[in-house]
Amino acid sequence: MNHRHAAVAVLASAAALLATTSGTAGAAPGPAAKSPSVSATTWKPCHLPAGYRHFLELRSAADVRGRTVVRVTPQTCVVNTENDEDVIYTPSGATRSLSFAPGATVEVLHDTDTVEVTPRWLVHHKLANSPYFSYRVDGHGRITALREIYHP
Repeated sequence: MNHRHAAVAVLASAAALLATTSGTAGAAPGPAAKSPSVSATTWKPCHLPAGYRHFLELRSAADVRGRTVVRVTPQTCVVNTENDEDVIYTPSGATRSLSFAPGATVEVLHDTDTVEVTPRWLVHHKLANSPYFSYRVDGHGRITALREIYHP
């Protein structure tokens, strides 16, 4: 008889626990519960500026024998279609070193403006915004243009 009462008590406790965690016992669903009318997050590829074909994460910059060389990691980028401030970068290749082609342009963000600097500027200054850039390379694999991406 004791086993039967214990089994009933365990089953009743399990049912009560299940009812409270699923929100069916009259309590409001918790913050983790989702409404059936809410759609899943959808993502789309990030927009690249005209003429740019790639994203990268700038890891460091150095002056090597009179040339500016940067350590970068190629990235893919997706943005939440509901919230354009929700951006995810994912490495798409190994970290590598790239140099700049003669006459290369570098655009960084300063306050609310985009400022053009020399590639050498990257060696001695800290970026104010983010380490993510869009970039172009020439046929020799050298950077011809680098543009910092704004992320709030």
